[in-house]
Formats: sequence, C-alpha cells, structure tokens
Amino acid sequence: MSDVIRNPDFLALGLGGTNMMAMLWTVALGRTAVGVEMRGDPFLGVHWNIRADFYHQLGLIDQMMLERYGEARLPRRGDGRLFRLAECFYSPHTSAGDIVADEIIDGFDADQHIVGTIHNVEFIDDRWRDGLPNRVITVLEPPKPPEQPDPRKIRTSMMEVLDGPSTFQAEAASIQKLLRRYLEMIEQKDRETNSKPRVQLFTHHRVVPKEGEGFIDGPDGRKRIRIESLKEFDFKGQFVRVREPNSEIIDLGIPELFMIAQGFKSTDANRLGFEQHDVEVDHGDGYGPVVAQADFLAGLVEVLVGGRLRRRISSAFDQNGKEYWVRQIAVGHENDPEVGWVLVQVPDFTTFDPIEAGLLPVGTDPGSPEFFASYQQLIYDYYIKQATEILDIPRQELMKVQMIYGPTLFSLVERVGDDPLIAVNGVVAGDSFGNGHFLTSGGAMTGMIGHSARVLEYWQARDAGTLPTDALRRLADRIKEDTYAWLQVSAQEYSQAAPINFGAERIEQISKASGIDTSARASAIGAARRRRHALIPLDPSNWRRLFVRNGRVLSVLPELEAEHPLQRPEHVASLLAVMKSFPAMVNQASAKLKLDEELAEGEQTLLRPRSSIHQELSEGEQTIIRSKLCIGPVAPESAKIYAFLDIQQNGQVVQRIAIKEDRVVVGRADPKRNITPGIDLTPFDTSSSVSRRHAQIHIEQTCFSLEDLNSRNKTRLGELVLNPRKPEVLQDGDVVSFGSVKVIFRLLGASELPEPWSPS
Repeated sequence: MSDVIRNPDFLALGLGGTNMMAMLWTVALGRTAVGVEMRGDPFLGVHWNIRADFYHQLGLIDQMMLERYGEARLPRRGDGRLFRLAECFYSPHTSAGDIVADEIIDGFDADQHIVGTIHNVEFIDDRWRDGLPNRVITVLEPPKPPEQPDPRKIRTSMMEVLDGPSTFQAEAASIQKLLRRYLEMIEQKDRETNSKPRVQLFTHHRVVPKEGEGFIDGPDGRKRIRIESLKEFDFKGQFVRVREPNSEIIDLGIPELFMIAQGFKSTDANRLGFEQHDVEVDHGDGYGPVVAQADFLAGLVEVLVGGRLRRRISSAFDQNGKEYWVRQIAVGHENDPEVGWVLVQVPDFTTFDPIEAGLLPVGTDPGSPEFFASYQQLIYDYYIKQATEILDIPRQELMKVQMIYGPTLFSLVERVGDDPLIAVNGVVAGDSFGNGHFLTSGGAMTGMIGHSARVLEYWQARDAGTLPTDALRRLADRIKEDTYAWLQVSAQEYSQAAPINFGAERIEQISKASGIDTSARASAIGAARRRRHALIPLDPSNWRRLFVRNGRVLSVLPELEAEHPLQRPEHVASLLAVMKSFPAMVNQASAKLKLDEELAEGEQTLLRPRSSIHQELSEGEQTIIRSKLCIGPVAPESAKIYAFLDIQQNGQVVQRIAIKEDRVVVGRADPKRNITPGIDLTPFDTSSSVSRRHAQIHIEQTCFSLEDLNSRNKTRLGELVLNPRKPEVLQDGDVVSFGSVKVIFRLLGASELPEPWSPS
C-alpha cells in the first residue's frame, strides 16, 4: 500500500480506550499516530463508572487540537457543529437518555449527550449480626458533575482518582465509539483536503503472527512491525480469524513508540517475552497471601436502574456454618430503562455441579446437552435470587423481565507483569500489563486516564529534549505506578465490606452505622472455586454474545425496603429454617419457648413496623436507615456443621427439621417404650412405615453419612436401597425416603435448587 503512514511517531496495537486516548494526545501534540485493531468497531458490552478526570482530559484535548490546527482542520458533527469530544461526552445544556453514540455525533440526537450522571449512591449492608439478619442502608450524596471541563482539575495520581467517587455512567462501547469516530474523521479530513496525514486506522488487522515476520529487529534493537488484513467468522461457536485471501502484508516500518493495549492476555506482548503473574492479597485471616480472585455472574436486565450506583454486601454460609461476604452491584444509565447491569458475586464454596446438586445422575457426560442445561439452570436460579435482593423486585416479577445478556459466569484473577518496557521502542499498557478488581471500572480509568496520559508526558519530555530511551523508561515506570495503584486500591474489594471508591470519610460512616469494624475481613477459600471452573471453562468471547430472554421492560424500580429480605413476610419460613440450623445457646428455656411460639404465630412478630423509608430517603443525603430483628436473646455458639431435612408431602416442603448433633437417629417416637429419636417423623408418617429406630445420620469432620438401622420398610437414598448397617455418603440435595416419608437433605449456605432436569 502506497498510502501507508510508515515509521509513525506512535503505533497503537489494540484500539481500546487506552490506546485511542494515547493516539489523541499524540495528534494533539502535532505527531502522527497509527492504530491497529482486529475486532473492527468497538463492541464492549459493559457499563463504566467514570471519574470526572476523564471529562477534563477530553476538554484539554479539544483545547489543544483547536490551538494547534484551528477549526479548518478539525472534524465536524453531522449538523455542522465543531466536533468537541467533551461536549458530546457531557454537557449541562443537553440530557442523557437512550444513547447511541453515532446518533449524537451525526447530529440526529442534538439535545443529548453520551453519558448519564449519578443521582443516587446507595450502600446496603445486609450482613448478619449476632446470629440475626441485619440491614443498614446508607444513602450518600451523589457527586456533582462539573459545569465545564477544567484541565486544572485533572489529577495525576491514580490512587486519588480510583479512591474517589464516580461522577458519570456510560456504555463502554459508546465511549470507545466517541474516540474512534473522532480519529476516523481526522483521517478522513486529511484525505479529503490532501493534507499531511495525522492518523491512520487499520481496524480489521493484526501483527503478522509468524515468527520473524510481524516483529522484526532493527539494527539498533528497535522493532519494525508488519501487519496483515483479517477475515473473522464464527466457527462452531468460537471466533476465528484468518488472513484475508490474496492480501499483502503491510509494512508500518519502525515507530518511535509503540504501545500494546489489547486487553487481558495479549498474544503480541507474549511474543515479545512479556509475562504476567498472579497477584496475591493478604486478607489478614492468618492464612497469608492468596491469589486475588473472585467470581461473578453478569447480566443485563431491562430495568430502570437509572442514574443509580447501588452496592450491596450480604452474608452467605457454607455447609460448615462459616460466614462469607458476597457483593452485588446494580448500575444503570440515566433515563434509559433498557440498561440494568446487575453483577453478583459467587461465594467461594458454591459450585454449579448438576450432579452434586442432584439434578443429574452420577456419570452424566459433562459435554452432554443435559449437563449444560442443568448447569445453566443452576446459574440462572442463583443469579435471579441475588438480583432480586439488590433490586428489591419480587422473584416472580424479575423472571418476567427481559434479559438481553447473561447471566454469564466469569472469573477475575488479578495478574500483572514486572516491567511494561518490552522493546527499545515499545511498552505494554492497559489490561495487557495488569488488571485489578473491576467493580469500580478501575481498569478503564487506569488505562484511559492514567496510562494514556503518560504518552502525553512522553511527548512533552521529547519536546523538552529528553532522549527517547530515557523518556521511554519514564513512560514504563509511570504505567507500572498507575497499575500498582489500581492493585493497591482494589485489594480491599476482596476482603473488606465498604466499596473502595467511597472515600475514607464515607467508609467510616458506613462502619459506624453497621456496627462492624472497618478492619473486619471476609473469609476466603480457593479450592471450591477451582473445581467450579473445571466444570465448564469460562469463555471470554461470551462478552460479545447476546442471550435473549424475552419479557417486559420494567421502567420503575421499587424503593428500597427497610427490612432485610429474610425479615419479610414471604420469607419467614426461610428465616426460621436458617435460624433453627444454627446451634443456638439460649439463655433461658422460656426465652427459647417464646421464640418458637412467636415464630409459629405468623409473620407479624418478625417484622418491626415499617419506617417511613421513602420520606427518609427523600430528606437528603447521608440518611442512615437501620433495621434490626427483636425476637429474643439468641446467642450463637461457635460454628459447627449445620444441616437440616426438608420434609416433603405432595411435592411441597411442609417443614424443615434442623440437625444439630454429630450423630442423630431418625425414627418414630414410642412413649410406651420410652423411645424418642433425635428426629421424630411421627407427624408425617400417616401409614406407620417408619421404624422406631429407622436410620442414623452421622457427621465426621465435614462429611455426612446415612446408615439404615435394620428398618422394616427400608431407607432409600435416591433410588438406592441402603443395606442395613452400611453407611452411604450424604450430600446436599439428596432425596432420602424413610419408609414412605420423603425428605431432602440440605446444608446451610447451599443455594435454592430447581426441580431435577428432565428430558421430557
């Protein structure tokens, strides 16, 4: 190609937000920039929480471009107005809504801007306290968006940027398209006016993958780079890219500076010898440093979350009664009811194994449709349960709402490299260098606000006479500094309760309201998580696939309830079951009796009178709403194994009986013979099929077993008839029949399970 910009000042390998901002800084300082991207137009489907610094940076780029080139060489929007990045991004004179970036840029949506502002910041603390569910809602004052971009307010410390509140919310693809269209229009403007080209984009291309043909060493050690044109297609569910037939290799020459920012696990960076390693975090739990890893389910629910940033933390209990903290986040877009991103954390002990859950028989092929369908059902049920609790929408109503993406399981594993400098003229940046916890959109901010601005500093140093090698070393050090700031800030998300970007003052306020020390740490394990991943591998390409669940669009989000979900009338039975599963030390027998009587009398005794939460929320910021259960002096002992039996009649659970001893006999009471088994099934045994000493449930360490005690009408574990005196392993979800009485064995902390999958 004769019109290729050879030996550009800056070459961007990967056209995400990081590299496109770096290209804009390069052009604003009068240099040439070339970009290479495999994936065509931006398609990233997530939503970002954006700090105000990004808006100020866009304003500075607009200012620098105008001062250097004048209006004649700047792009214009479709309606003839000057294309100003900051103005399209946000303006107090336009509004947010159902946003398509191209419609704003071409002038069709003349009265809208791309981002939404945040009007509500809510933190819900639903962790248990003193053995009881407890809710504390903290309503924080939302950040005020700036009236106009101000370069003086751009912060250079990523620690300060990430530890501060987010001001805007936006679809990631819309922000990327804003930057892409601006670069494309500059390229087109230069072509139409026969001006010296400033920008060139190759949007379906990659560095030639063959060794010695893509990256070629020059005599001074600098890399010469050649690219090829691509065709992309879907091959049996996987995206495959091949070189376009009969196309020629494009030689870009030797750029002064190239930067690889291609997302997590860049193959180009690896080819140049770059490697990442796991990041470890010490949770302060006595186990020392462990890999920073967390799993989430993501879904796009068409609910008007709106200009809201809602975070929730709650308690989950494993089969040993050990408490874990799990997080959920709901992010929307101002005035757009079709954007309701809800992400829910999956606790370490939870697996989505259909066989373990009792949905499929042992030996089912993991590659079979039955296995995959059951696996997806478990994921969906868990996601809906968690989404219901952060959105405060009843489960049955939420299941009627349309989902256009997910729920999809993905894992965050923090990884980082040792040095961004990978060549005499090249560095790695963005997620390609390292990644921290994503919940605060820290990656986007670190790359677009931090790493890209270091390229600006590079060119400013070069203009001041700094040698390329010295400027490049400084650039690499600054990229590393930004990424490690992200890692340091986001490490708290793995073990602490309060969100990292609420600021110290707000975190202290949340701590005082909840009564839980800010130094308290969550429990964490890793083995179960690795086993979960072994079931069905996670596929990063899922981020660009849609999973449509037809339904309605919900344009009204209910106000938050003052009560913890387990305090509400419809969940009284669940609360009773959970509480009875805890080995409780009651101070007085009368108090325990009173508790049971109150629980049995009905819903009202569990619920305090509903406070005027709507009024409290409307009175302004910093409102703290706290609700507590008042049901008697229940003091929990140290944690043991908790389990229970769900008694079933006509397919319905009629009662839940707790197992509180290491060895318990299941049977039928006989007062004449003074026989009282630990679990008495007499009330449910209408046909007298249960023996007095029918079976025994035994726990040893963390393993349950079931043993038939030579009963008359046998004990069945699923379809297996137990041999007398021969114990069998008992797992969560197992269906057990004691004569004609059917029960389901449950472990505390296991998620609610669907009915067994059936091929019919």
